[in-house]
Amino acid sequence: MLRWAGRLAALAVAMAVIALVSGWLMLRASLPTLDGSLSVEGLVAEATIARDADGIPTITAANRSDLAFATGFAHAQDRYFQMDLIRRRAAGELSAIIGAATLESDKRHRFHRFRARAEAEIASLDARERDLLEAYARGANAGLESLGSKPFEYWLLGTDPEPWRAEDTVLVVYAMFMTLNDPRASRDVRRSYVRNVLPDAAYDWLYPDGTYWDAPITGSPRPALPVPGPDALSLNDVSVAPGSKSEVTEPPIPGSNNWVVSGALTGSGQALVANDMHLGISVPNIYYQARLVTSGSDPRDIMGVTLPGSPFVVAGSNEYVAWGYTNSYGDWSDAVLLKPGAAEGTYRTPEGDRAFDRHVERIDVK
Repeated sequence: MLRWAGRLAALAVAMAVIALVSGWLMLRASLPTLDGSLSVEGLVAEATIARDADGIPTITAANRSDLAFATGFAHAQDRYFQMDLIRRRAAGELSAIIGAATLESDKRHRFHRFRARAEAEIASLDARERDLLEAYARGANAGLESLGSKPFEYWLLGTDPEPWRAEDTVLVVYAMFMTLNDPRASRDVRRSYVRNVLPDAAYDWLYPDGTYWDAPITGSPRPALPVPGPDALSLNDVSVAPGSKSEVTEPPIPGSNNWVVSGALTGSGQALVANDMHLGISVPNIYYQARLVTSGSDPRDIMGVTLPGSPFVVAGSNEYVAWGYTNSYGDWSDAVLLKPGAAEGTYRTPEGDRAFDRHVERIDVK
């Protein structure tokens, strides 16, 4: 009996070791090849990807199209699952690989029909712009295919990655828009409630169109408005029920800041650009640091951060200028009140009743 127990224990240990070794080999196979050369279709001339000790790539190509291809190749080698999640979140397609846990997120995003809009956007581009995004897509797919195994996340989910398409880059931009804005104009709705119940002096004080802290590109900073007196705003007769200790308030829209220091104030005599992009912390980081170099007839040398899923440096510098971006808090969404028309399925407009456009969207759930 003891002999059989020992054999079973040895068999269990052997199976565990085999499973661990197989898992390790699978993970190793999904890592990018960092040395050597590879022949891939889609390049006009030779391109190189050289990573430094921190893994930051310098991507060099003879022309802009090949550079976009090689950038997509590097992104997919390192971040394809992240790219996939970004495009799926914007398109409302997460549930197809994750399941019902992301169904509500898909409903919110599918409402905007971003994939259909992205396809229309690609169709409207000129040939040069479309070629750039298509070259990036070909490079991303080549980078994914270069891996010895699909990224481990797909093994955990029991699914396979789908190819990258040119319109997916537009979806990545839409995803960033949704991150930095109020997609349902809920703040406009609340603001309209305030406008309906408060006098002008109180409303203008609560919602100024600027402050004396601003440095507007056009116009002048706004002076501070006086605090409205009791004739305009009084809370003496207002009863407010205390909120629950567990009450969760809506978080503010993500913000960020940037500024410039004149060369007259620096030791080198050169200007400094500082850019602090406040976004949520994630693993991996939302940005992908890289240096992009074209060595042909129109040489460029650009260093900065790229957004996985797109072939551009969104914040960085070249040999002449440095640039960044920050959330502008612009008014990018509106709440529009629709009133029913005389016939069912219509709504009122200044030009008369108009029928609703109807779109049927199917959300696949794994």
